[in-house]
Amino acid sequence: MVHAIGHPRRIGVGVVVAAVAALAAPAGAEADDVVSRQVTSGSSEVRGYWTPARMAGARPASELLAGLSLPAEPVGAVLGGGEPGARSAAQPVTNTRAYPARTHGKVFFHLPSGDYVCSGTVVRARNKRLVATAGHCVFGDGTFADHWMFVPGKGGSSEPFGRWVAARLAAPRRWQASEDLRYDVGMATMRKRNGRRLQKVVGARGIAFNQGRNLHFDAFGYPALPPFGGARLYRCSSKAQGTDSGPSPAATRIDCDMTGGASGGGWIIGHRRVNSVTSYGYDPLCPALCPDPDGEKLYGPYFGATIEKLYRSQRRKAGAG
Repeated sequence: MVHAIGHPRRIGVGVVVAAVAALAAPAGAEADDVVSRQVTSGSSEVRGYWTPARMAGARPASELLAGLSLPAEPVGAVLGGGEPGARSAAQPVTNTRAYPARTHGKVFFHLPSGDYVCSGTVVRARNKRLVATAGHCVFGDGTFADHWMFVPGKGGSSEPFGRWVAARLAAPRRWQASEDLRYDVGMATMRKRNGRRLQKVVGARGIAFNQGRNLHFDAFGYPALPPFGGARLYRCSSKAQGTDSGPSPAATRIDCDMTGGASGGGWIIGHRRVNSVTSYGYDPLCPALCPDPDGEKLYGPYFGATIEKLYRSQRRKAGAG
């Protein structure tokens, strides 16, 4: 059984794969594979909701993963591949005003259980206003989030590109129906701000699907749990370290010590394109007594056909305002 984050280095909780009942379901039409909801809260309402106190008190959304089941495979299989002892310490991004760092940002949203934070990345789209993040950063507690706000290029107390409000949220049906972590990806279509579209203001990363597995990733995010503070953008650089256990498409594993709050941050390949997002990490089974061979590892969904359908269904969506 999964528990709330108990280890300060973990993004997620001790989780890997959600219930696999959905695996037997046949693939349907695009409309059946993606669920979305128009966000009714207006820009002024959302910006007014996020007072300094609420922003400071928002919790890492990785807490929403508590209660998911561990896979049946033994620990050796769970740990996957990778070079023994390899570690990638997150490094702060010093200039978040510059492109492409400014395409990454911090996410704030509300669910029935409280206020939460995540990370996200602007991805190139025809509507020029699309943000990629984790599924648990748009849908949790059995419902889509509200008061969803994106702050690109946030650096400490500086918000050089302002606050942007979501008009529509979307996720794969397999995430919405069963919290299947293989499909823990979300998309947010943003409203205009001062008559301008997000991509025109900060630029965008490309996005790639159905790539190979042996790739090098630069993972970005706003880790909030110690030793991080949640206010600054960090980056980890790591080769793929194998995959997690469980059914295909298994999540990709990288070396990175970012903590909760980095969920949803983009994983970049070739310094240009988003090819995964931070989803979860493992808590050690016995942190006080045993070594932690899976410590400082993050997992992200494979961007295959289902995630491509999600993107294609949202890339033309118009945001209100």
